[in-house]
Amino acid sequence: MVGQVITTKKWLERSLVSAALLLTAALHLPAHAAIYTNGIEPSSWRYEGSAYGCSLVHDVPYYGEAVFKTRAGMASRFYLDAKAPRFKSGQALMILQPPAWRHNLRAQDLGFVTVDQSRRPVTLETKLTERLLAELNVGYEVELTRMPWYGAESATRVYVSPIGFRDAYKYYLDCLADLLPVNFEQIERTAVYFGSGRFEPIASEQKLKLDNIVRYCEVDPSVKQFYIDGHTDSVGTRADNFILAENRAKQVSDYLIGQGLPAEKITVRWHGERYPATENATVEGRSQNRRVTVRLERDPALIPKESLDY
Repeated sequence: MVGQVITTKKWLERSLVSAALLLTAALHLPAHAAIYTNGIEPSSWRYEGSAYGCSLVHDVPYYGEAVFKTRAGMASRFYLDAKAPRFKSGQALMILQPPAWRHNLRAQDLGFVTVDQSRRPVTLETKLTERLLAELNVGYEVELTRMPWYGAESATRVYVSPIGFRDAYKYYLDCLADLLPVNFEQIERTAVYFGSGRFEPIASEQKLKLDNIVRYCEVDPSVKQFYIDGHTDSVGTRADNFILAENRAKQVSDYLIGQGLPAEKITVRWHGERYPATENATVEGRSQNRRVTVRLERDPALIPKESLDY
């Protein structure tokens, strides 16, 4: 892919730098260096999940947890959750170590990741998160090393073991298949857009937004009220726009009711051109004003705890 090709020269330079850093770490690594691993003990992986999110959690003795997490409507991520800040801010080297029984495989250098001196020192973006999941599934161990600075401090190493991973991973994958397409924050206020100056069917991509609302509300019992408000741009007369806004709002309401939302929880209002989302002076602005908004209101006492964990 463009921007991701590494020339032979650059690859060699990077490999030499990584090797030099590892050698420096080895030379300065005292006997009391902080190393956190399960060693040869049975690894502890557990799956946690619901329609709101899925997690794979690995217990690292005396350190904390390594966590893979996917929230409904969002991309996956990986992070370390430490009992106390143990990494210094800076960079950590990430290496994949092959399983002992795969003598034909070599360690893979994944480069450096950003470290923050906090209880969540490392957080990875989706692409690298998915890479770690795939490599753990085939037996690689993840090694993270925060190098000492000029040997003044001990290196800290955290190992994420593949032992026991696959059993928990199967449940995690099943959870992903049943995950909601959205989370509450993504649908709490939804705008459905329409074409210019006429009454027309709801476009298929706009129906998908409404379908996501219905799907979410089938699971979350805390959603107690729906407010539907119709709006138009400023093209045409105010009287015509008022009627157009009414028709569009009722159309959205009828669709949601037809998909299973209770009519008694829906309040429908229409405002014509009175409350524009942005200026009507441009084509783009007018397209943003031709809308029906759907706002959801929750009962705090009924919000599922698991929806807050993600």
